[in-house]
Amino acid sequence: MARFVTQSAHAGVTAIDNAFIIDYMPTAPDGAVKAYIYGLMAASRGDAPDIADALGMDDAQLCDAFAYWQRLGLVRIASGEPLIVEFLKTESIAPAERTRRYASLIERLSKAVPGRVFTGSELSAICDWIEVFGFSEETAALVVSDCARRRGSKVKLWQMNAEAKNWADANVSTIESANEYIARRDERIAGAQKILSRWKLRRAATEDELALYTKWKEEWGMSDEVISLALGELTSAAQPSFKYLDTVLTTFRANGAITPEAIAALRRERDASRELARMMLARAGINRAPTAAQQDDADMWRTRMNIEPELLLLCAESCRASDKPWAAIKRTVERWHAQGISDLDSARQDIEQHANSAAKLRSRGRALSHASRTYTDQDLSAMGVELLE
Repeated sequence: MARFVTQSAHAGVTAIDNAFIIDYMPTAPDGAVKAYIYGLMAASRGDAPDIADALGMDDAQLCDAFAYWQRLGLVRIASGEPLIVEFLKTESIAPAERTRRYASLIERLSKAVPGRVFTGSELSAICDWIEVFGFSEETAALVVSDCARRRGSKVKLWQMNAEAKNWADANVSTIESANEYIARRDERIAGAQKILSRWKLRRAATEDELALYTKWKEEWGMSDEVISLALGELTSAAQPSFKYLDTVLTTFRANGAITPEAIAALRRERDASRELARMMLARAGINRAPTAAQQDDADMWRTRMNIEPELLLLCAESCRASDKPWAAIKRTVERWHAQGISDLDSARQDIEQHANSAAKLRSRGRALSHASRTYTDQDLSAMGVELLE
């Protein structure tokens, strides 16, 4: 049901300005003329029959009719659902009036989102985009159609305003730059959504998640294939997340692995270090998988210290009897690295020397292991002991 508002109601008589009859009525569609005249009368009377029943027009036809007059600046649609129309004074409308000035924009909007009735406040905001952000009319209409495509024809004004600001922040003003912006943005959204879908998450990506995806793709130059390979690292994660994925990709990048081939090489190195750590634990009498820290230790010894695996396995076997084998392994490896021990013979000799030193310490009596007390002359005098000179 439509409602109407006017600034000056006339009881009993419906006044129609000659300006309307001369300038607007001859070229207006018949349905639009009927809706305008009947609406003008209904706005001044509280007992007028419903306009839809009286004219035999449904809600969509009435919306189209008054949208036509709004484009010409004769009415202002205050609400689309329910339809609330405010009649403006015909004699106050000049060619320079804002709504008339953007009549072509309003026409574009009607074509961009068929069936959507734009209120006066919405039209005012869209006009602001042109005047404040420097959008062309075509670009402003594209903002609206883009929002409607993504969020539906009933998209809210605040959502359209937010999107328009995003375009302005990205220096979008022409239709060419707008199309480029839409393509980039949609690609980011699609890429982020693929990640969420892989985790079986049925929601839209957040702004922070989109920012991370943009960093990986556009700042770091990583392909979707590389990101997909990184996702494989999160298979065992209880709660995979973009933050966790960012950590994996940061590690890849730090190791120069930003291509599938480089990632494959990095994984081979990591697998080798993991297997070496497992074998060292087995030689040390520990039958379990290595921790991440132990794997990192093995990788550091093998790749950065350039210690041969045979030496590391010998080291692990020599620490088998220790209460804390891995800690003993670390001490031994650090000693070998500091002393430049790099062959098996030197390593065995070092192990034997330390074993002999440990055996000598164990053979000493408990009493002998304590430090002797030193007495001063005064102490001895007090005990009645005379020193021989």
